[in-house]
Amino acid sequence: MTLRTALPEDAKQILKFIKTILKNAPFLLTTESEFNITDDQHLQFLKQMLEDNGKLAILAEYQGNIIGFLDFHNGGKKRTQHQGEFGMSVAEAFRNQGVGRALLKCLLDWAKDHPLIEKVCLEVFAENTNAIALYKKFGFVEEGRKQKAIKVSDEKYHDLILMAYFSK
Repeated sequence: MTLRTALPEDAKQILKFIKTILKNAPFLLTTESEFNITDDQHLQFLKQMLEDNGKLAILAEYQGNIIGFLDFHNGGKKRTQHQGEFGMSVAEAFRNQGVGRALLKCLLDWAKDHPLIEKVCLEVFAENTNAIALYKKFGFVEEGRKQKAIKVSDEKYHDLILMAYFSK
């Protein structure tokens, strides 16, 4: 497995990866039917990620294929630019094999060295116990809980747990 910065020329391959992930993603907020980003929009997104201080996009690759993706965005205002949130996805066939751990370590190492970033935040489905265990191993702490934050149907909801890692 190789980890590297996602580049604008990766846009089409990343979109294909995301669309595959969304087909079987019970713990992601975006549904497959909602994901309507074009190749050009994703190209512009990746350019912005490279140019903006406080943003990061990382790919995990195996044998030339994307098997994991992580993106981090810091706050857009002066008072919130010291912290940000990330999202991470790993291909189903590569879960529980260290891909998420490697992506997360890369992000946290970057945050520790970044002069601006002091806090890395995330929201995770309360039922996603594997992810929560991983985050706790890296030193994330629970900051709160959003009850019934995700509505799956008229009768089914999920809570989101808010977690944070303090890099400084």
